[in-house]
Amino acid sequence: MGSWIKRLFYSETMLRQKHKQALFYAGLAGAAIAVLDALVLERYFFQIKRYAIGNLNAKDENSRLKLLLLTDLHLEKIVDSRYTRLAETINQIQPDLILMAGDSVDADGKNQPLDEFLNLLPKQIPKVAILGNHEYKADISLDALRNVYRKHNGDLLVNESKAYDIQGTRFMITGLDDMLNGDANLFQALENVGSERHHLALIHSPLQQEQLRKDLARLNAGRSEADKISISYLFAGHNHGGQVTFFGLFTPILPPKAGEYISGWYNKEKPFLYVSKGFGTSTVPFRFWARAEITLLHYYP
Repeated sequence: MGSWIKRLFYSETMLRQKHKQALFYAGLAGAAIAVLDALVLERYFFQIKRYAIGNLNAKDENSRLKLLLLTDLHLEKIVDSRYTRLAETINQIQPDLILMAGDSVDADGKNQPLDEFLNLLPKQIPKVAILGNHEYKADISLDALRNVYRKHNGDLLVNESKAYDIQGTRFMITGLDDMLNGDANLFQALENVGSERHHLALIHSPLQQEQLRKDLARLNAGRSEADKISISYLFAGHNHGGQVTFFGLFTPILPPKAGEYISGWYNKEKPFLYVSKGFGTSTVPFRFWARAEITLLHYYP
């Protein structure tokens, strides 16, 4: 009887040890997968988010336009494989217009990598960009940055609006200065701008929309009904979808002046706001449950 009990005790002990080993290796595998996801998968294997916007009640596929939203590239010193893959994807999409909502250059970055990246894209595609807080941190020349965009058929809008003819459709695009380190001024940006059928605006931080909507109401209060400005869509970035989240359920840290906006669509009426999770990273070189993205907007005039 004694030997039987010993064998049973030994078997149970071995079983517990194997169970602990299995849990240990499962935890180790889970940690390795999480590290792989954070450092590689969510940074290099970006999502292409697709949305239909505009006049959805009279969708005409023949007149559909492709607008591509890029935010938070955070280019630093080199154009690595992430950005060459991004350029290849954009070239496959062949958008009609590229919108760039700030932080194209990282705080530690220079103009040259942005120049090299834009050189990978077709020059005939018009590009519209604004500043983010990281361009200010980088302390680069605004004129030099304008020249980089201009060289590649792009405009840097700082409290400015400009009309574009995109495949026969007139777009008015307003670009505001960064709200953290710049001096955003909607009244200046909309000077000499009237009512437009297709009016889009670029802001870097989504929180900026709250002051924008107040200023827009004040501006329209003094205008006739026919001359009121109606901005249909606002596009923003800045928050990186949280960049590091607890499985998308909780975001422990957001950048300054982020507001309560994480990613996706906001507002129940015009101007509708879309917040992109962006492409690059800042502060820490990884993402978790906030996969890098670019946004393809199928616009129906």
